[in-house]
Amino acid sequence: MNSNNSSIMTLPSSNKASRLKWKRQTLQQTGLVVKDVVCLPRGQYLAQLERHIVPQGKERAALVAMGMTARITIDCGWSANQMQSRLALLFRRLFVRRLGQRFSFTYLQCVQGSRALFVPETPAEGWTGEQVLRISGHGALYIISHQNYPECTLDLDIILRLFRQQNVDRDVETHICVRRGELLRSALKVVRRPDFCFKAKPIITFSEEETDGNEGPLREFFRLTLLQLQESSIFEGHPGRLFLTCDLTALEDRKYYEAGVLIGWSLAQGGPGPRCLHPTLYQLMCGQNPSLEDFDWNDIVDTEAQMYLQQLHSCTDVKLLSPNLCDWVASCGIPGIYSAHSEEIPAIYMRLVKNYIYHRVTSMISQFINGLNSCGELWDMVQSHWEVFVPVMTNTQQQPLTLEEFKQLFTVCYSRPDSQLRAAEEATVRHWETVLTLVSGGKADFSFEDLLIFITGTDHMPPLGFPKMISLHFYSQDASTSGVRLPYVSTCALELFLQRGVARAADLLALLSRAVRESLCFTQFHGEDGCKK
Repeated sequence: MNSNNSSIMTLPSSNKASRLKWKRQTLQQTGLVVKDVVCLPRGQYLAQLERHIVPQGKERAALVAMGMTARITIDCGWSANQMQSRLALLFRRLFVRRLGQRFSFTYLQCVQGSRALFVPETPAEGWTGEQVLRISGHGALYIISHQNYPECTLDLDIILRLFRQQNVDRDVETHICVRRGELLRSALKVVRRPDFCFKAKPIITFSEEETDGNEGPLREFFRLTLLQLQESSIFEGHPGRLFLTCDLTALEDRKYYEAGVLIGWSLAQGGPGPRCLHPTLYQLMCGQNPSLEDFDWNDIVDTEAQMYLQQLHSCTDVKLLSPNLCDWVASCGIPGIYSAHSEEIPAIYMRLVKNYIYHRVTSMISQFINGLNSCGELWDMVQSHWEVFVPVMTNTQQQPLTLEEFKQLFTVCYSRPDSQLRAAEEATVRHWETVLTLVSGGKADFSFEDLLIFITGTDHMPPLGFPKMISLHFYSQDASTSGVRLPYVSTCALELFLQRGVARAADLLALLSRAVRESLCFTQFHGEDGCKK
């Protein structure tokens, strides 16, 4: 062993005291070394840096989900500028948001054999490739950014991935058997169990149905359960623009709390959000101050309240206010209406709207939020990123799937090029693309959302997308049978099967139309008048 190499531990000679001597680690000056790099965002990890602890476990997984880890091949001969610029390229997209802005950072060193981090003294030649490899040793290289992790990069995908990594235990399963006609009732029975844990992975089985997996039934279970929840006694209003009801019996029975738990459970397990809260109510619940001057009184379904709000909104002169209207306004907590001036009417209207949709149901909202927070403090996370969660909690920003978006969900599984089946499969795919064009143009009796329910069990793309692309397979029509085999699916495996060699696009459209209509995924929950009262 070369005792002059300070990176090697020196063993004692026979004529010296029996003890070990540790020397400072120094790497060779030439060569390429592959390194994992962990970037700690300053605002989030400054407190942890003061404790000098390397993030591990869930903290490390969170950084991976945020894109704050990378791998780089370091050349020992790099200058300090080369080293800095190459590391900056790894993470600048997460921090740099305007022209001329630069990503800067500080190198950290981990004490050998521990999780302790500290800021090392800068060498005279700067942080060259050789020096960076020296301080990182045989582990990862740690740096801390000089910028806070920007909120705009915390999109819905990242936030929910972090939440699920920290709150879902895939090693624990809970088996649930449900009936399609009693989904909400079945779900409520589950959350009322003393041993209910939203972190456990639910294995859903529909009564008297066979499935080849769990992902499809799970998506369908949460979608249909939340749809039934919207029709329960705790909500009122028009579809997609619902308010919480003022139901004291439901409050005493903790139904608002249970609703919050169901929504939190769905989001934790990869299901949808409610997508039904009125956007104004949602903003008020998040501590925002939305403009109420142009609030549409038609959204209020109570006949008396709607009538009086309409009269007040259209009135410009207090002298024209009827005695009944003034009495109603006074009973709502504004006794000054009898002496109000005309210019105060807009402010009175806004206070009445806020009182009706928010202050009047404060206890219900509080219980609903407590239910959400019982699932890993979910509401606190939503409130912190309320704008990101708008399409999850409300029906705002919900755009129909486009033709290109829908086509990108699929991958075609052809037979081998030399197979006799290949030509028939290619003909089917051509007709399939024509059918999708017809659906996009409104010339079919079903939509992309209907087709998505048929194939996957959900009517929208999950917040984190599907675990894989939908596989398009083929089947051959059995000539010995008189009946026509319709297209079929595996919602668990995300597979769609179409007939090989179908003669025309119109024939394939007819087959798909029958299959979609006959599927069990179409249950209408809305009342005839389109609103809940």
